[in-house]
Amino acid sequence: RLRQGEVAARFGVSTTPVREAFALLQAQGLVRIDPHRGAIVFLPTAEDAQELYEIRIALETLAIGRAVKNLDREELDELRAVLDEMRKVGTAEGWSDLHNRFHMLLYNGSGLPRLAMTIANLRDASSSYINMFVALNKGMDVSNEGHKEILEACEERDTRRAKKAVAQHLRTSEASLVASLEKG
Repeated sequence: RLRQGEVAARFGVSTTPVREAFALLQAQGLVRIDPHRGAIVFLPTAEDAQELYEIRIALETLAIGRAVKNLDREELDELRAVLDEMRKVGTAEGWSDLHNRFHMLLYNGSGLPRLAMTIANLRDASSSYINMFVALNKGMDVSNEGHKEILEACEERDTRRAKKAVAQHLRTSEASLVASLEKG
């Protein structure tokens, strides 16, 4: 448990920047804000990861199904450029930023802004898990292959293949994370 007053005193600041920092940490999935207990450090669990990924699979496959029909050549070229950058980037943090950009470019292409916003919020909530996947399992290479499959399906306007590729991409991440969390 993190107490605003104690953190503020420790760093010699008012509670306002601490409250703002807690909000940012919550958005990144690193703390949970409980109305009665305050900020609580996030403790990853296999069950939580499975729930997040199950919801994401449902929503992200819905979004990609719509996006396949809507993505124009310019958007597909931008996705290809992001994927190329992901293959070259040397840091997990840089890769994670590009990873999120790749997915959100896809889902924004669905033409369903509320769905894209919901997915963005879920991706924020699961960012700790995404970062764990990358750090623990060197998931960048595996993930990049999944991204390539997704992009090729979009370029071919193959909705069924794109949905399958997104679901497989997410299931691979989920399985790896759950295995790591269950090992302890």
